[in-house]
Amino acid sequence: MIRLTPFQQTLIITLLVLCGVTLLCSLGFWQLSRAEQKEAILLNFENNSAERTLRAKDLLSQTSPTSLRYYEVKLHGHFLNDHNILLDNKTNDGQIGYHVLTPFTLDDDTLILINRGFIPIGRSRAILPAISPIMGEVTIEGYLDFAYRNPFIKGSLETHSIEWPLRVQAVDLNLLQNLIGKKIYTMLVTLHSDSAYAFVPPKQPSSWMTPSKHRGYAVQWFSLAATLLAYTGFCLIRRKSKS
Repeated sequence: MIRLTPFQQTLIITLLVLCGVTLLCSLGFWQLSRAEQKEAILLNFENNSAERTLRAKDLLSQTSPTSLRYYEVKLHGHFLNDHNILLDNKTNDGQIGYHVLTPFTLDDDTLILINRGFIPIGRSRAILPAISPIMGEVTIEGYLDFAYRNPFIKGSLETHSIEWPLRVQAVDLNLLQNLIGKKIYTMLVTLHSDSAYAFVPPKQPSSWMTPSKHRGYAVQWFSLAATLLAYTGFCLIRRKSKS
């Protein structure tokens, strides 16, 4: 059995503590960066949602649609009820389910996906939820957001079989355009919570974890790092005084 000298023991303890302090500080700085990101998102949401409400012609004439994130929109048209999309792996208050994305007409040639919010998965994944059709011309209101694609998911479809409603793992606009046969706008619309056509709407940025909470978590990580460092120093000094 290898016996370590007091110096070797102290060296190992010091290295382990330094690794722990480095990790805790890294977590603290990560929380600070998250706070900055949230502030930027909230500022963008507040500024853009306060701008004028956009109509279909405004969207179609925009050369940089992604710059319109969080702008309010009011659109008149009809839903393509035969082409509902179920975006998989969503949760709401502990329930597992889908976000329902239904194509909506911008003009004769262009559609935009409408995020109607969350519905639970039901008793089995083998049975897809029934979605009642919305008939006729309607007016919808909401805000623009990205058509998110998870970079960790390689394929949008679980199988090669195409059945509607279509369950997808990520929003692939090129795939959907080919399946539906019409151009799909780059951004999607998230309906307001009071919309008659919404299920349980996704949370708005203003209801996410606030920057102050991220900073609070950062303080906790830095405090743990300082406590670990101070306690280790105290133990080493005490050990040295006894030797």
